[in-house]
Amino acid sequence: MFNTQTYKQSYFLWLLALLAFLLLFRLGATPIYILDEAKNAECAREMMQRNDLIVPTFNGELRTDKPPLHYFFMMSAYKIFGTTEFAARFFSAIMGLLTVLVTYQYTKRLFSTFAAFCAAVVLVCSTHFLFEFRLSVPDPYLIFFITLGLFSAFTWLQENNNAQLYIAAASLGLATLAKGPVALALPGLCVLIWVILSKKWKTVFTWHLIPAFILLSAIAVPWYVAVDKATNGEWTKGFFIDNNLNRFSDPQEGHGGYFLLTLIFLVIGLLPFISFIGEAIKQRRKIFSNSLIKFSALVTVVFLIFFSIASTKLPNYAMPCYPFAAVVLGSFIASLLNKEINPKKYPYYILLVFTLIVPIAGYFAIAQEAEAKNVNWLALLLLVVPFIFITAAFIKTNWEKKIKIIFISFCVFNIIGLQYVYPYLYKQNPVAKTIDMVKQYPNVYCYNIFNSGYRFYLDKNIPRTYDVATLKHWLDSTGNAIIITRTDYLDSLKGLPLQEIVRHHDIFELPTTVILRTNATP
Repeated sequence: MFNTQTYKQSYFLWLLALLAFLLLFRLGATPIYILDEAKNAECAREMMQRNDLIVPTFNGELRTDKPPLHYFFMMSAYKIFGTTEFAARFFSAIMGLLTVLVTYQYTKRLFSTFAAFCAAVVLVCSTHFLFEFRLSVPDPYLIFFITLGLFSAFTWLQENNNAQLYIAAASLGLATLAKGPVALALPGLCVLIWVILSKKWKTVFTWHLIPAFILLSAIAVPWYVAVDKATNGEWTKGFFIDNNLNRFSDPQEGHGGYFLLTLIFLVIGLLPFISFIGEAIKQRRKIFSNSLIKFSALVTVVFLIFFSIASTKLPNYAMPCYPFAAVVLGSFIASLLNKEINPKKYPYYILLVFTLIVPIAGYFAIAQEAEAKNVNWLALLLLVVPFIFITAAFIKTNWEKKIKIIFISFCVFNIIGLQYVYPYLYKQNPVAKTIDMVKQYPNVYCYNIFNSGYRFYLDKNIPRTYDVATLKHWLDSTGNAIIITRTDYLDSLKGLPLQEIVRHHDIFELPTTVILRTNATP
């Protein structure tokens, strides 16, 4: 299986089936709790309930954070499966399958079948890749359409195949509907640099660029024009200024960091096979002899540098380069398994140390979280993975068997971690612990801030105020009610006849959620 001579193309179908299992199994087991997930999932439902494809809202208020592509897919899933956690994430998982499929097909076409398979293995084993494609966020859609757009644009340049140009235009148009101008700017920069380096000017200067640009614009522009008109420019200002320019120039929501943080995110995100990057660089003359590998390295570097410069830093920002980094790593692994190179053994031992540290560190880290300390033993389930590594270390094996061990170990790691440990751990969040109680009350209000997950599970708007007098008026008018707030704002509510029911720390976050009620009973 793991060399050119024994590889069969049916193995990729089995790999795709494994990926479908890793992405879809227990997809709805984790509650909708993370801020972005909750807001995206609820925004899609509100648009669906209003039969509105233009104006995104959360809790009845305009949401300017993201363009609408993922909302459209979520609405479709809600109509098929109902408004559930699984439905909110379903098409994200499908985008993961499509991303790996596209990476495989283009690498097979432009390089080699076995290297394409190895690139797919890199992505299937990546915990971060799987994690992101199991969330109800726009990034899975962005990653897929940028991946398809860049691969097809490169194929157009290499083969002078105009059909690939139109695929690229349509894909990047959809990517722009997924995340905004960055989805066009960064791929465009990658293509421009490649044209300059490879001197593909003759291919670029073609009349086909005009209809391709029209196609891209026809896909991307109409919705932006419509939402600008429908909101009198409010969405446009909020999105392009606050959520694009300001995110690049200033850290937003506390997500800053030093220059190398994006590189660290990339390295951790592409484990286990990123551990071979040092050896791949040593063998660069052999590994980077193919144009696709050079282009893939270029894409990875461009995304890495851009998001290292940006002030706001999040682990998912550079993820559109993952498929291209996987192509580079897949090329190295293919050469390794074909015995064309003979690297050092340290990448294997790096992974052993990593898989040993993660469960131990997780055990102590979870113990520090008040809401989850009673389930910190869950992290120790992951010790089965270093046990596999340690057992195999005492057996004399070649690199083919070592790669199989890495593959199997991280599949086990991802099944245990993403499908059992993570869902059970995140059920300890304050929304999951209190939502049944909250639903008993006819009137639910928010003072200042509430966890967005409440809105998804209540399926009704939660009136919010920053003013004590307004809150008092609501309570006087309705009587039997509860108020969701945070400990930071309790002092200003002391003058109201409220009783604290419960408080829970927002798991792995700074705030503590507090639920108060009037003196009446539900």
